[in-house]
Amino acid sequence: MKKVIYNVACIGVFVFGSFSGIAQVGKIFPALTGETLDGKNVVMPDNAKGKFTLVGMAHSSDAEQDLQTWMDPIYQKYIAKTGLLDAAEDVNIFFIPMFSGSSMPFYEKSKKQMKETTEKDLQPHVIFYKGEISSYIDQLQILKKDTPYIFLLDPTGKIVYATSGNWTEAKMDAIDEKIQ
Repeated sequence: MKKVIYNVACIGVFVFGSFSGIAQVGKIFPALTGETLDGKNVVMPDNAKGKFTLVGMAHSSDAEQDLQTWMDPIYQKYIAKTGLLDAAEDVNIFFIPMFSGSSMPFYEKSKKQMKETTEKDLQPHVIFYKGEISSYIDQLQILKKDTPYIFLLDPTGKIVYATSGNWTEAKMDAIDEKIQ
C-alpha cells in the first residue's frame, strides 16, 4: 500500500479533502468520462449509480501531500475492508486524476507508470480524465488548485457530502454517517 500511496503522490493529481462544500451538496455530480487503469471506460456518475460512491479529484500536483493522508484510510476501509464492520459497507471508490492544458503531455506517461506500480485491486478504482476542467472547477467548486477534494454521492449520483484538504477522523466519521 505504501508503494501505491507513493506513486499516486508522485503524479500528485488526485483529490481528497476539507471545505464546506455547501454549493455542491444536493446537486447531481457532473458527467465525466475517463478510463480506469485496467482499461475500462467509465462515465460518472452513471457507472456509480445504485450505491454510495466516494470520488476523489485533483487537478494539480500541488494536492499531493493532502491526498496522501486520505489514500490509506480509504483503501483500508472501502477496498481492502480491514476493519471489523467494513465488510458490510458496499461503497464505490473512484480516484480521478485530471489532466488538462499544460499537464496533458504527462497523461500517457503517468497512466503507464500508475498501471505498472499500482496494485491490481486498486486499478479499477483509478479513473484517468483528460480534457477541459473549467466546467468541473465551476460546478464542483474545486477552486484551490493545490487542494484535493472529496465528494460522497448517494445511490442516485447526488452529492451528499463534500470536503477538501487533509484527512481527519472527523471527516471520515461524517462520510460514514452519511453512508449508514
